[in-house]
Amino acid sequence: MVSFMKECGMCNGWLEEKKPCPRCDGTMYDKGRVTDFLDEYSPYLDAKYTDLVDGDKDSSNTDECVHMFVCNKCGFQDIQAK
Repeated sequence: MVSFMKECGMCNGWLEEKKPCPRCDGTMYDKGRVTDFLDEYSPYLDAKYTDLVDGDKDSSNTDECVHMFVCNKCGFQDIQAK
């Protein structure tokens, strides 16, 4: 039996998500996977390893992808699993 991992539309560029900022009237935009901000090499590492340190203890066992959202007005940052 072959199992397939769910694709993240935000990581693959076919889904853009934005949300209202909870601190101001700005808009929060997706800036990528939270693990891409660990160091300069982390965006090139296999997700099965970086999912172990993304702050979501279940993301390596589920199809969740943890992304960083940043407000374009006040700079507020939020991390959300998608």
